[in-house]
Formats: sequence, structure tokens, C-alpha cells
Amino acid sequence: GGDIPFSDGQVWIWTSGRTNYHDYLYDLDHGAVLGEVFNAGAVFANQDQSKLLCKGSDSPIVSRKGKLLLLLNQLSMGKTPLLPANKVETFWILDLKHNLARRIGDVSQWPRAGSRWHQSPGFRYGYTVPSTAQTDAEFVLCDLDQAAFRKIKFAGRLQGWWDDHQILAKDPADNFVLLDITTGKTATLFTATTFANTLQQLGLATNLAPVIAFPNWNGHAFDFYFNAPTNRVAGNSYLLKADRTDNTLKLVSRDFEFKWGGRLDATGSHYLYDGESGAPGRGGNGGVYLRDLTDNTTRTIVPPDNKGQYAISRFYKESVIYCTNRLIWRIDLSGSNNTQILPAAGK
Repeated sequence: GGDIPFSDGQVWIWTSGRTNYHDYLYDLDHGAVLGEVFNAGAVFANQDQSKLLCKGSDSPIVSRKGKLLLLLNQLSMGKTPLLPANKVETFWILDLKHNLARRIGDVSQWPRAGSRWHQSPGFRYGYTVPSTAQTDAEFVLCDLDQAAFRKIKFAGRLQGWWDDHQILAKDPADNFVLLDITTGKTATLFTATTFANTLQQLGLATNLAPVIAFPNWNGHAFDFYFNAPTNRVAGNSYLLKADRTDNTLKLVSRDFEFKWGGRLDATGSHYLYDGESGAPGRGGNGGVYLRDLTDNTTRTIVPPDNKGQYAISRFYKESVIYCTNRLIWRIDLSGSNNTQILPAAGK
């Protein structure tokens, strides 16, 4: 699910059993396990995988409120329903070159909730917006090079990494700004007026409240697309793309059909998505589909098996990585050469 799921042909795969779990670094091109992380979960690594941010075991929050909730739960002796207490995610940096593991910080999350990490194009930084953040007004930044971990206050909704040290954000006034995490300063990319004028010139709805941006990895940097979703998991909307050469907005589609978990390829010419077994976001049918945006045709890459599972498909070179029946597979874009990744022992 990462913004950059595959780096130099490698991917972190998380597997679980009834009593334990494993995190493997897997080489997709050579079909080999390169290593395993023990007693922690891999989050993201630098370019050569020599430094890795890991998440340790969760623990109850140590705040006064958390301690009080734990005490009340203990005193109830099971006579009253347990009161939910926040959890603390503990993070470490594993330095393979120096054979060191260092705890660098923690993040508070709501019970049974979490947040995704977003890695910068240069693989040095990563950020996450905790579920406990008040109206997206704060986030946590990790610097692998400096082994630094800090919480930053910022009034705006983060959209993704614009470059190695700037994050694209939408401020409360609907301006799209670039936050420099090295200086703390912001620069305006698109004012609300500029964005609304562009929409008006294109004959599109000018309401900026629902407009969001999303990054798309092109192999070395992120391209940014903009849409105004009416449903957080699927639905139709216009699709715009930021042109970095002159900082303008270009129309990609007036009526783009978004699907649950859909992804653009590196060139933005194809759209990969999973089949649905019912309402959007409520269950998959196991199928994987590819839409060609040049002629708006769609073909089936993986036929549905109707077992109620999403394939969680992603582009990888000229193939697709996807899941079915708790196993991971790789298949060519033509629908041929379907190969299991990380096969069971003995196979």
C-alpha cells in the first residue's frame, strides 16, 4: 500500500500466522528472500536498505488519561465493558552498516486505528498523520539520515511529497502550498483563486472544498493529480495534473471513473483497479482490471473468483503484483505468466 511499494526491484512482505508474524525483504526480479526483520515491522528504508524505520510492539498510552483508563479497567474486574485507551506505536531505526538499533520516538493512535507513512522521493524522509491528530493539524516526521523523529504542528492537510524536502498541502483557505520541512516555511503553488479560475475556464465545478491531490510515483519522483471526489473510495470526478514545467494545471479527463484502490501507472496512461463484489469498498471479487486511458477500453488481467477478497493490485514494470487467497502473485499485463511470489516451504 505504500506510495513507493517497490524500490530497485525489492519489496517488504508481511506475513502472519496464528502466533507470530514475519517481515521479509524480497527480490522480485530474482525470486529470493534477501533478509528478515525480527521483533518489529518494517516501515520504510533508505535507498540501499542500510537504514530501516521499524515499528515495535504497540503498548497502552502512558498519558494521565491512558493511565486512568487502565486503572478503571482493572478496578472493574470485568464487571463493566473495557474503556478504550489509546495505543502507542514505538519506532526504531535499524542501522545495518553499524549493527545498531535505536529507539527514536513514538506515535499515539486511537484504539484499533493507525496511519500510513509516506516516504520522500530521495528515501531520506517519511511522514505520517496520526489518527489522534486534531483536524490534520499535526504530523510526525522521520529523518533516516539523522535518526531524528519529531512532531510538527501545521494547519493544513498534507497531500504528499512534492520533492525531496517539500510536502504539498492544502491550507484552510483552499490554497495548495509547499511546506519545506528543512526550514518550516511555505510557498504557494496554486492559490485558491488560480485553481478556481482554471476550473471555470475548463467548464468544471469551482467548489474547492472537496478538491484533493494525490501523488503518483513515476519511477524517480511523484506526479500530482487533482480531483474532487464525491465518495472516498470510488465515483466519478474530473482529473487534473500539475505541470511542473510551468506550475499550471492540465486537464486529463472531464469525467474520470475512480475505482476502489485504483492506481495509475508511471506514465499516467493506464489505470489498474480491483473488482467489486458489491458496494464500493465493501468487498472485492478477486478480479484485476486494466483501463487504457488512450482509448478508454478495459480488459481483465485476473478473472474474478467471487470469494469476497480484494486483490490489492499494483503495477510493477510490465506486470502486476496482486493477492488472492492470502498469497501474492505476479502476472504480466497481458494476463500471462502468473507466478506465485514467496511460495510456501517445499515449493
